[in-house]
Amino acid sequence: MMERFARLPAVVVHIVQMQMRIAYSRLLVICGFCCVIPLRSQSRSDFPRTPWGGYPYGASYDAEIADPDVHRVLFENEHVMFLEVANPPELDVKMHGHPYPSVFARDTGAGPTTGGGVGRAAGIPLDDTHLEADSPFAGKGWGQGGPPAGLQFPRCTTAPPEGPHRPLNHNTVPVHFYRIEFRRLDAEGLRGHWKEWYPWMLKPTKAVRNLTPGPALGPNVSEEWPYSRLYDSVLAAPDNYQLLYEDGHVRLLEVSVRPGETTPMHGHPYASVLAFDAVADPRDIVDTKLDPNSPLNGQGAGHGPAPNMFNMTAPTCTTVGAMAPHSIRNKGDVPLHYYRIEFKRVDGEALGSHWQEWYPWMKYMKNMR
Repeated sequence: MMERFARLPAVVVHIVQMQMRIAYSRLLVICGFCCVIPLRSQSRSDFPRTPWGGYPYGASYDAEIADPDVHRVLFENEHVMFLEVANPPELDVKMHGHPYPSVFARDTGAGPTTGGGVGRAAGIPLDDTHLEADSPFAGKGWGQGGPPAGLQFPRCTTAPPEGPHRPLNHNTVPVHFYRIEFRRLDAEGLRGHWKEWYPWMLKPTKAVRNLTPGPALGPNVSEEWPYSRLYDSVLAAPDNYQLLYEDGHVRLLEVSVRPGETTPMHGHPYASVLAFDAVADPRDIVDTKLDPNSPLNGQGAGHGPAPNMFNMTAPTCTTVGAMAPHSIRNKGDVPLHYYRIEFKRVDGEALGSHWQEWYPWMKYMKNMR
């Protein structure tokens, strides 16, 4: 065969060799994809599993492993995991748990229901069964944060780790919220370890000038937030607001103000839940408003206390509406550090009539069982 190949004209040989190389390259690419793309059911986090507070249940119960369709991981790093939780009507939810302290952020559901656990946090009654109902990890001691004054949403909840449970939704509306889980709870340890945990805070920041109000900044975002988009925190104060995740519904920001630092003037066009796993001394924070008379200066914020289990001092949470531009100065010797979950759209009561339009994948979750 090689003898026949040698007899072919040189140009034909060249074409055949080129085609063989292309086919071989494509085969390598396909094999490479097969090797590096894991199956969803086999995936595991790249970060160490560090259950908090003596949580005794195995990793096979962790929500993102036991029932990843209900608990979709949107973002994760060594400190936090950001989950979208979706529990449509009559879904056969699998037994699962949460080994880390958490803050829930939600823009749907009524006020907290009676009892504890995820049903209370979701604002919708659920048929929730725990693997060990007498365990201190059975959905106990959760803290509730109401909405900002004059608004129905957002609301927030703080929770210790929760043991395996199976929340069934017998209502006609889905349960839908976001959950940020703290793989490491900084709490009082932030003071002594922030340089180790957040070494990037020690790097020089980029000089950012304050914006000069006026027509040159362009049109206002909306009547509800009458400021230029250039005041949006991720644009106006990029050293202090890091965008970790964004889709059409929410944004997740990591917020940091270093000791002695003053942020540029910036604002927040969306209602938000602030999730703290370390509490700053309010005496160290100076908040300067662009317009001291604005009704969007964070008045009437809602506050959720730390869970009243295991002597916990964190996490805590705060709910706020859209906020006018302001500047933050940190006079202390410890960073101000927290996470901000922003709702670009507040679903509210409209979820009942629009959930199949906004979240069409929920309609097919039963087929994933």
